[in-house]
Amino acid sequence: MSIGAVLAFTKFPQFCPQGSFLYNFAAFIHHSPSLLRVCNNVANPNRSISTTQSQRKPPKSASNNLQDSLVSFNRLLKSRATHSIIPINRVLGSIVKMGHYNTVLSLIKQVQLHGVPVDAYTISIGINCYCHLNRVTFGFSLLGSLFKRGYEPDVVIFTTLIKGLFSQDKFSEAKKLLKRLVTEKQIEPDAVTYGTVINGLCKSGNTKIAIEFLRSMETLKFEANTMVYCYSMIIDSLCKDRMIIDAKNLLVEMTKKGISPDVVTYSSLIHGLCNFGQWKEVTEL
Repeated sequence: MSIGAVLAFTKFPQFCPQGSFLYNFAAFIHHSPSLLRVCNNVANPNRSISTTQSQRKPPKSASNNLQDSLVSFNRLLKSRATHSIIPINRVLGSIVKMGHYNTVLSLIKQVQLHGVPVDAYTISIGINCYCHLNRVTFGFSLLGSLFKRGYEPDVVIFTTLIKGLFSQDKFSEAKKLLKRLVTEKQIEPDAVTYGTVINGLCKSGNTKIAIEFLRSMETLKFEANTMVYCYSMIIDSLCKDRMIIDAKNLLVEMTKKGISPDVVTYSSLIHGLCNFGQWKEVTEL
Protein backbone atom coordinates (compact mmCIF):
# COMPACT_ATOMS: atom_id res chain seq x y z
CA MET A 1 0.00 0.00 0.00
CA SER A 2 1.33 3.47 -0.89
CA ILE A 3 2.11 6.15 1.69
CA GLY A 4 -0.71 8.18 0.13
CA ALA A 5 -3.24 5.48 0.98
CA VAL A 6 -1.93 5.18 4.54
CA LEU A 7 -2.21 8.93 5.02
CA ALA A 8 -5.75 8.81 3.72
CA PHE A 9 -6.58 6.24 6.40
CA THR A 10 -5.25 8.54 9.11
CA LYS A 11 -8.19 10.81 8.35
CA PHE A 12 -10.64 7.93 8.74
CA PRO A 13 -9.09 5.42 11.22
CA GLN A 14 -12.59 4.43 12.30
CA PHE A 15 -13.22 3.01 8.83
CA CYS A 16 -10.51 0.34 9.18
CA PRO A 17 -11.47 -3.04 10.70
CA GLN A 18 -10.89 -2.68 14.44
CA GLY A 19 -7.98 -4.67 15.79
CA SER A 20 -6.29 -4.97 12.41
CA PHE A 21 -2.72 -3.83 11.82
CA LEU A 22 -3.99 -1.10 9.49
CA TYR A 23 -6.40 0.22 12.14
CA ASN A 24 -3.73 0.34 14.83
CA PHE A 25 -1.14 1.90 12.52
CA ALA A 26 -3.55 4.55 11.18
CA ALA A 27 -4.68 5.43 14.71
CA PHE A 28 -1.06 5.68 15.86
CA ILE A 29 -0.13 8.11 13.07
CA HIS A 30 -3.38 10.05 13.57
CA HIS A 31 -2.39 10.76 17.18
CA SER A 32 1.28 11.44 16.42
CA PRO A 33 1.54 14.94 14.87
CA SER A 34 5.30 14.76 14.33
CA LEU A 35 5.10 11.41 12.53
CA LEU A 36 2.14 12.61 10.49
CA ARG A 37 4.20 15.60 9.32
CA VAL A 38 7.01 13.29 8.26
CA CYS A 39 4.61 11.09 6.28
CA ASN A 40 3.08 14.13 4.64
CA ASN A 41 6.53 15.30 3.57
CA VAL A 42 7.29 11.88 2.08
CA ALA A 43 3.98 11.86 0.18
CA ASN A 44 4.41 15.47 -0.96
CA PRO A 45 8.18 16.07 -1.42
CA ASN A 46 7.62 19.29 -3.40
CA ARG A 47 5.41 20.82 -0.77
CA SER A 48 6.86 23.99 0.73
CA ILE A 49 7.57 23.97 4.46
CA SER A 50 7.08 27.14 6.50
CA THR A 51 10.00 28.24 8.63
CA THR A 52 9.78 28.22 12.39
CA GLN A 53 10.18 31.97 12.40
CA SER A 54 7.21 32.51 10.07
CA GLN A 55 5.10 30.12 12.13
CA ARG A 56 5.86 32.04 15.32
CA LYS A 57 5.21 35.44 13.80
CA PRO A 58 1.63 36.50 14.54
CA PRO A 59 -0.35 37.27 11.38
CA LYS A 60 -1.25 40.87 10.72
CA SER A 61 -4.98 41.50 10.94
CA ALA A 62 -6.88 41.80 7.67
CA SER A 63 -8.26 45.20 8.65
CA ASN A 64 -4.76 46.58 9.23
CA ASN A 65 -3.55 45.15 5.93
CA LEU A 66 -6.44 46.77 4.09
CA GLN A 67 -5.90 50.09 5.84
CA ASP A 68 -2.20 50.06 4.96
CA SER A 69 -3.01 49.26 1.34
CA LEU A 70 -5.55 52.08 1.14
CA VAL A 71 -3.01 54.52 2.58
CA SER A 72 -0.49 53.41 -0.06
CA PHE A 73 -3.11 53.73 -2.79
CA ASN A 74 -4.09 57.28 -1.79
CA ARG A 75 -0.46 58.31 -1.55
CA LEU A 76 0.26 57.00 -5.05
CA LEU A 77 -2.87 58.58 -6.49
CA LYS A 78 -2.08 62.00 -5.04
CA SER A 79 1.58 61.90 -5.94
CA ARG A 80 2.39 64.06 -8.95
CA ALA A 81 5.29 61.77 -9.69
CA THR A 82 2.92 58.90 -10.41
CA HIS A 83 2.91 58.53 -14.18
CA SER A 84 2.72 54.75 -14.19
CA ILE A 85 -0.16 52.47 -13.27
CA ILE A 86 2.26 49.69 -12.27
CA PRO A 87 2.68 50.59 -8.55
CA ILE A 88 -1.08 51.16 -8.28
CA ASN A 89 -1.70 47.75 -9.84
CA ARG A 90 0.49 46.19 -7.16
CA VAL A 91 -1.65 47.73 -4.43
CA LEU A 92 -4.88 46.70 -6.16
CA GLY A 93 -3.57 43.16 -6.51
CA SER A 94 -2.79 42.96 -2.80
CA ILE A 95 -6.32 44.09 -1.92
CA VAL A 96 -7.78 41.48 -4.28
CA LYS A 97 -5.90 38.79 -2.35
CA MET A 98 -7.67 40.00 0.80
CA GLY A 99 -11.03 39.42 -0.90
CA HIS A 100 -12.20 43.06 -0.94
CA TYR A 101 -13.50 42.94 -4.50
CA ASN A 102 -16.01 45.79 -4.29
CA THR A 103 -13.33 48.01 -2.78
CA VAL A 104 -10.97 47.27 -5.67
CA LEU A 105 -13.62 48.12 -8.26
CA SER A 106 -14.25 51.42 -6.49
CA LEU A 107 -10.53 52.18 -6.45
CA ILE A 108 -10.22 51.47 -10.18
CA LYS A 109 -12.92 54.08 -10.80
CA GLN A 110 -10.94 56.56 -8.72
CA VAL A 111 -7.85 55.83 -10.82
CA GLN A 112 -9.76 56.62 -14.00
CA LEU A 113 -11.27 59.80 -12.52
CA HIS A 114 -7.78 61.05 -11.67
CA GLY A 115 -6.72 60.57 -15.28
CA VAL A 116 -4.19 57.82 -14.61
CA PRO A 117 -4.19 55.55 -17.69
CA VAL A 118 -5.08 51.96 -16.84
CA ASP A 119 -3.48 49.03 -18.63
CA ALA A 120 -4.42 45.43 -19.46
CA TYR A 121 -3.46 44.24 -15.99
CA THR A 122 -5.73 46.81 -14.31
CA ILE A 123 -8.63 45.66 -16.48
CA SER A 124 -7.86 42.01 -15.74
CA ILE A 125 -8.02 42.82 -12.01
CA GLY A 126 -11.47 44.33 -12.56
CA ILE A 127 -12.62 41.25 -14.52
CA ASN A 128 -11.41 39.00 -11.72
CA CYS A 129 -13.32 41.04 -9.13
CA TYR A 130 -16.58 40.94 -11.09
CA CYS A 131 -16.26 37.17 -11.54
CA HIS A 132 -15.72 36.68 -7.81
CA LEU A 133 -18.82 38.77 -7.16
CA ASN A 134 -20.87 36.55 -9.53
CA ARG A 135 -21.25 39.42 -11.97
CA VAL A 136 -19.55 37.82 -14.93
CA THR A 137 -21.59 39.91 -17.40
CA PHE A 138 -19.74 43.01 -16.18
CA GLY A 139 -16.52 41.05 -16.59
CA PHE A 140 -17.29 40.56 -20.26
CA SER A 141 -18.03 44.28 -20.54
CA LEU A 142 -14.51 44.98 -19.31
CA LEU A 143 -13.23 42.44 -21.84
CA GLY A 144 -14.82 44.60 -24.54
CA SER A 145 -13.06 47.62 -23.06
CA LEU A 146 -9.80 45.71 -23.24
CA PHE A 147 -10.24 45.11 -26.98
CA LYS A 148 -11.19 48.76 -27.58
CA ARG A 149 -7.96 49.91 -25.95
CA GLY A 150 -5.97 47.72 -28.33
CA TYR A 151 -4.96 45.08 -25.79
CA GLU A 152 -5.00 41.34 -26.42
CA PRO A 153 -6.46 39.32 -23.53
CA ASP A 154 -4.28 36.46 -22.33
CA VAL A 155 -5.11 32.95 -21.11
CA VAL A 156 -5.42 34.17 -17.50
CA ILE A 157 -8.25 36.55 -18.38
CA PHE A 158 -10.20 33.96 -20.35
CA THR A 159 -9.68 31.33 -17.64
CA THR A 160 -11.05 33.81 -15.09
CA LEU A 161 -14.14 34.39 -17.25
CA ILE A 162 -14.67 30.65 -17.73
CA LYS A 163 -14.49 30.16 -13.97
CA GLY A 164 -16.94 33.03 -13.52
CA LEU A 165 -19.41 31.42 -15.92
CA PHE A 166 -19.23 28.10 -14.06
CA SER A 167 -19.73 29.86 -10.71
CA GLN A 168 -23.03 31.20 -12.05
CA ASP A 169 -24.06 27.79 -13.43
CA LYS A 170 -23.62 28.96 -17.02
CA PHE A 171 -22.16 25.64 -18.10
CA SER A 172 -23.11 25.80 -21.78
CA GLU A 173 -21.71 29.33 -22.15
CA ALA A 174 -18.42 28.31 -20.55
CA LYS A 175 -18.15 25.33 -22.89
CA LYS A 176 -18.90 27.51 -25.94
CA LEU A 177 -16.31 30.08 -24.89
CA LEU A 178 -13.57 27.46 -24.52
CA LYS A 179 -14.48 25.80 -27.82
CA ARG A 180 -14.39 29.17 -29.57
CA LEU A 181 -11.01 30.04 -28.10
CA VAL A 182 -9.50 26.73 -29.17
CA THR A 183 -11.14 26.71 -32.61
CA GLU A 184 -10.16 30.28 -33.44
CA LYS A 185 -6.74 29.80 -31.80
CA GLN A 186 -7.14 33.03 -29.84
CA ILE A 187 -5.30 31.51 -26.88
CA GLU A 188 -3.61 28.25 -25.95
CA PRO A 189 -5.42 26.90 -22.86
CA ASP A 190 -2.98 25.92 -20.13
CA ALA A 191 -3.13 23.52 -17.19
CA VAL A 192 -5.03 26.04 -15.06
CA THR A 193 -7.64 26.50 -17.79
CA TYR A 194 -8.25 22.76 -18.12
CA GLY A 195 -8.32 22.31 -14.35
CA THR A 196 -10.85 25.13 -14.06
CA VAL A 197 -13.08 23.52 -16.69
CA ILE A 198 -12.94 20.07 -15.08
CA ASN A 199 -13.66 21.55 -11.65
CA GLY A 200 -16.60 23.49 -13.07
CA LEU A 201 -17.97 20.45 -14.90
CA CYS A 202 -17.78 18.28 -11.79
CA LYS A 203 -19.44 20.88 -9.57
CA SER A 204 -22.22 21.39 -12.12
CA GLY A 205 -23.00 17.66 -12.20
CA ASN A 206 -21.44 17.02 -15.60
CA THR A 207 -18.90 14.43 -14.46
CA LYS A 208 -19.13 12.28 -17.59
CA ILE A 209 -18.33 15.29 -19.76
CA ALA A 210 -15.43 16.04 -17.40
CA ILE A 211 -14.07 12.54 -18.09
CA GLU A 212 -14.28 13.16 -21.84
CA PHE A 213 -12.48 16.44 -21.31
CA LEU A 214 -9.81 14.61 -19.29
CA ARG A 215 -9.21 12.32 -22.25
CA SER A 216 -8.47 15.31 -24.45
CA MET A 217 -5.98 16.59 -21.85
CA GLU A 218 -3.92 13.40 -21.97
CA THR A 219 -2.69 14.16 -25.47
CA LEU A 220 -1.27 17.52 -24.35
CA LYS A 221 1.36 16.06 -22.00
CA PHE A 222 0.67 18.12 -18.89
CA GLU A 223 2.79 17.71 -15.78
CA ALA A 224 2.00 14.77 -13.50
CA ASN A 225 0.72 16.91 -10.60
CA THR A 226 -1.80 18.58 -12.93
CA MET A 227 -3.13 15.20 -14.08
CA VAL A 228 -3.33 13.91 -10.49
CA TYR A 229 -5.33 17.01 -9.53
CA CYS A 230 -7.78 16.52 -12.41
CA TYR A 231 -8.19 12.77 -11.85
CA SER A 232 -8.75 13.37 -8.13
CA MET A 233 -11.48 15.93 -8.79
CA ILE A 234 -13.34 13.54 -11.08
CA ILE A 235 -12.96 10.57 -8.71
CA ASP A 236 -14.32 12.71 -5.87
CA SER A 237 -17.25 13.81 -8.05
CA LEU A 238 -18.01 10.21 -9.08
CA CYS A 239 -18.05 9.14 -5.43
CA LYS A 240 -20.44 11.97 -4.56
CA ASP A 241 -22.64 10.87 -7.48
CA ARG A 242 -22.63 7.34 -5.96
CA MET A 243 -20.79 5.98 -9.01
CA ILE A 244 -18.23 4.03 -6.97
CA ILE A 245 -17.45 1.45 -9.65
CA ASP A 246 -16.62 4.19 -12.14
CA ALA A 247 -14.45 5.91 -9.53
CA LYS A 248 -12.51 2.68 -8.84
CA ASN A 249 -12.06 2.06 -12.56
CA LEU A 250 -10.69 5.57 -13.00
CA LEU A 251 -8.22 4.98 -10.16
CA VAL A 252 -7.01 1.79 -11.86
CA GLU A 253 -6.76 3.65 -15.16
CA MET A 254 -4.63 6.47 -13.76
CA THR A 255 -2.21 4.05 -12.06
CA LYS A 256 -1.83 2.03 -15.27
CA LYS A 257 -0.89 5.25 -17.04
CA GLY A 258 1.83 5.92 -14.49
CA ILE A 259 -0.07 8.69 -12.69
CA SER A 260 0.36 8.18 -8.95
CA PRO A 261 -2.72 8.91 -6.78
CA ASP A 262 -2.15 11.22 -3.82
CA VAL A 263 -3.77 11.58 -0.40
CA VAL A 264 -6.72 13.53 -1.84
CA THR A 265 -7.41 10.78 -4.40
CA TYR A 266 -7.39 8.02 -1.79
CA SER A 267 -9.38 10.04 0.74
CA SER A 268 -12.19 10.64 -1.76
CA LEU A 269 -12.37 6.99 -2.74
CA ILE A 270 -12.11 5.70 0.83
CA HIS A 271 -14.91 8.02 1.91
CA GLY A 272 -17.08 6.82 -0.98
CA LEU A 273 -16.39 3.14 -0.29
CA CYS A 274 -17.11 3.53 3.40
CA ASN A 275 -20.42 5.22 2.64
CA PHE A 276 -21.39 2.00 0.84
CA GLY A 277 -19.99 -0.24 3.57
CA GLN A 278 -17.34 -1.73 1.29
CA TRP A 279 -14.83 -2.26 4.10
CA LYS A 280 -12.94 -5.06 2.40
CA GLU A 281 -12.23 -2.99 -0.68
CA VAL A 282 -11.05 -0.11 1.52
CA THR A 283 -8.34 -2.30 3.09
CA GLU A 284 -7.28 -3.56 -0.37
CA LEU A 285 -6.44 -0.09 -1.70
